[in-house]
Amino acid sequence: MVSEVSEASPIRRNTQIPVSESDIREFKLWVKYASAAYCNVTDWNCGEACLGETAGTRLVKFFSHSVPRDNNGFIAINDKEKAIVVGYRGTADVQSFISDTQFNQTSFDNPKFKNAKVHSGFLAIYNDTRNEITSLLKDLVKQHPDYKVISTGHSLGGSLAVFQTLDLIDTPGLNPSNLITYTYGEPRTGNKDFADFVQSTGFKFFRVVNRNDIIPHIPPQLFEYDQYGPEFWVDPEKNIVECPTPEDKSCSNSQVPNLSIITHANYFDTAFLLTCLVKQ
Repeated sequence: MVSEVSEASPIRRNTQIPVSESDIREFKLWVKYASAAYCNVTDWNCGEACLGETAGTRLVKFFSHSVPRDNNGFIAINDKEKAIVVGYRGTADVQSFISDTQFNQTSFDNPKFKNAKVHSGFLAIYNDTRNEITSLLKDLVKQHPDYKVISTGHSLGGSLAVFQTLDLIDTPGLNPSNLITYTYGEPRTGNKDFADFVQSTGFKFFRVVNRNDIIPHIPPQLFEYDQYGPEFWVDPEKNIVECPTPEDKSCSNSQVPNLSIITHANYFDTAFLLTCLVKQ
């Protein structure tokens, strides 16, 4: 059931860890790049998402595919942060995403974890640009050996950002200190084996969930989908806590069934879907 929260469920805080100010600062920075992926950023002019800390970003490539599937995003460089950024756009029509989602799974193409399966539709979208974007990112890493690589995305874009990071893990020059992922409102991307695979890499995946956002809770676990940990949860009082355990019932799962589409659209005062939306 999708609804606005009228009264939050009781929250157990015994498994929650306070989040540092430096991490919060990073969450608020990279969410702007996730938001920019909804725009036509060919000249890095996309309203608030392209201003402030992101101003002066150098666009390397904007990609927009509508056939056979929507797949929009960009690669850019923030010299102030010494970061190569790849951003993926989320689902343009969230209601249709919820209504029309198919839950079929397919093997994730990685010999390190053969039992990992992911949402077949998500992987198909990623595969449309997989080779081109991964190759370009690896070239940029060679050109900027002292820069970190940030993969980011909102909603479906978060799942694509995770796939991108996994494809970059064995890149010479990249390691857990300079290959980092930030996702916002990411849906369940694969099965438990995939979630375990993500956690086993040793790389940092910051999966941020805003209050009672519905999207991180679909596809349902009934269809053999699971989230990976940790979860970084903005609770109903807007405190930000780390929940190390996957599918922790004291964190965003405590809000089920009182879930909402509204809280999916805005993270850290950055609006998705409502501004700069280029719907191909």
